[in-house]
Amino acid sequence: MPHNDITLRPARGDDLPALLALEAQFPGDRMSQRQFRRHLHSASARVQVAQRGGLVLGASLLFFRAASDCARLYSLIVAASARGQGIGARLLSDAEHAARVRGRRWMRLEVRIDNHAAIALYQRAGYCVVDERPGYYDDGAAALRMQRAL
Repeated sequence: MPHNDITLRPARGDDLPALLALEAQFPGDRMSQRQFRRHLHSASARVQVAQRGGLVLGASLLFFRAASDCARLYSLIVAASARGQGIGARLLSDAEHAARVRGRRWMRLEVRIDNHAAIALYQRAGYCVVDERPGYYDDGAAALRMQRAL
């Protein structure tokens, strides 16, 4: 299915059930409703959703630290039923644009070492592995730390 019918927009409070449902599809570490609610209202965080016809199919969470030239992509998730449609790439590109607008020169992220689809997405977008973090996730899975210049 083409991704031109996907709309990206800032997440709202009424998106919380959909955001939690997306999180439930991710193994290991998950954000709580309370954490999401805090990020929705934080000046140092940006939560975007991808939707089609009012249905939330993906989301990204981007963090901005004061006095840093780096933004951190904390989370990028696409519903299992919507994968392979370019939604992840759109959310990633949107997050990079938001980081540039806020004056950031770098984007960093961590990704599960066993999440081959996400690693491939990031590599296609120009991200390079800069570090490996054993036992990074609650379930003991390792993470790759990746970054790219914006």
